[in-house]
Amino acid sequence: MSYLNKTFSILAEHELRYRSCFNLVPSENIISPMSRQAFLSDSFNRYFFDEKDVFEVWTFQGGSIVGRIQKEVLFEILRKVGRAKYVDVRSISGLTGMTLALAAFGGEPGQVVYSVPPSLGGHPDTGYVGKKFGYVMKELPFANCFDLDLERLHSMIRTSSPSMVYLDHATSLFPLDLDNAIKVIRDATRERVHVHVDSSHVNGLIWGEVFGNPLDAGADSYGGSTHKTFPGPHKAVLFTNSSDLSEKLTLTAVNMISHHHMSDVVALTISLIEFVECGGRDYVKQTCKNAKAFATALHSRDFDVQGAERGFTANHQVWIDSSNLGDAYIISSRLFEAGFTVNAFNPIPTIGKPGIRMGLNEVTKLGLKEDSMETMAELFKRLLLDGESAEKIKDKVAGMRHGLTPQYCFSQLEFKNRFDTLMRESQLSRDENRTLDGFLYS
Repeated sequence: MSYLNKTFSILAEHELRYRSCFNLVPSENIISPMSRQAFLSDSFNRYFFDEKDVFEVWTFQGGSIVGRIQKEVLFEILRKVGRAKYVDVRSISGLTGMTLALAAFGGEPGQVVYSVPPSLGGHPDTGYVGKKFGYVMKELPFANCFDLDLERLHSMIRTSSPSMVYLDHATSLFPLDLDNAIKVIRDATRERVHVHVDSSHVNGLIWGEVFGNPLDAGADSYGGSTHKTFPGPHKAVLFTNSSDLSEKLTLTAVNMISHHHMSDVVALTISLIEFVECGGRDYVKQTCKNAKAFATALHSRDFDVQGAERGFTANHQVWIDSSNLGDAYIISSRLFEAGFTVNAFNPIPTIGKPGIRMGLNEVTKLGLKEDSMETMAELFKRLLLDGESAEKIKDKVAGMRHGLTPQYCFSQLEFKNRFDTLMRESQLSRDENRTLDGFLYS
């Protein structure tokens, strides 16, 4: 088999897999048919530095046209949904956004930066990146798996005088009490400390107003990736209401990030338009309903679902202590064979060891509602508790998945009709009579 044939054979295998299974990884999502078109456009290869606004001349003019989408559409929508005066879209991933925020706001080497310990849900790379910048990284104190210890926090902040508090509670079931936490931080500091909230997992919930806006709680900045509860491409955005902080962010970003991937910018713009115009608020509300329904259904079938004492979950995540079933990684692989992609995660904060971390964001994007959560939980039971074969469950999952397409977005037909109308009215169409496919694959 040639390299090309092998490549396309593997790609086809992947595509067929994800048309017949359900993805329950909380840090992944599916984008809409219209958003996917951005990656077939010429924008994929173009730089956009917007240098003409700064230097009055273009050096890289290839993205000068498509860059208007960023300036004239994306920024305006992000400021509205993010409820912020300033936004930066240069980060190409959540980790890039973390790196940029730490670099811009963490201060000089040797200063203290606090973050959430990975054992309690913090991102495992925050400490690593912070140390690379020369910061003294310290862990925020928690009263339990879900709540900060505000009394200890006050004492620690007052004693260590940090330059930054980086709230990166990624693996979580319930939101932190940001209002009181930030109030304690402000009360404890003699000098201004920068508070940044990494909202990667819950940006969709914030923009859909299920969760509160961190800036309203007193944070200096917030942001993160755009492909978890928000169903967009792999990218990240950062927000602030301070012009000084926005300038600091810009000056840091232009020296740390070169090409910020214009096709991602276009895809994010389309995803946001659909979020605003096609029921984004309904989508994120349904995601939370589905998570609670799935957790409840699993619990009723004797799975050890975490967070039961608080109602299991308030966001998209559901956790299972799978130790009574066997090794979490083996359990994850068995579910994969049966058509469910889950996240074997170590550690699950409530148990301090590997378990199963799941998210209902992608299946909700495919249109599933609470009744489907009962069906999925029953399939989990038949596979993991009753010992039914993965092959038999796989057929059931494939039947359940068949025909489902992304919802809360424009349909493929609507995109084609809009595009054809635009082409008929454009100079491009009159000159070359190009079809949709001819434009995208020219």
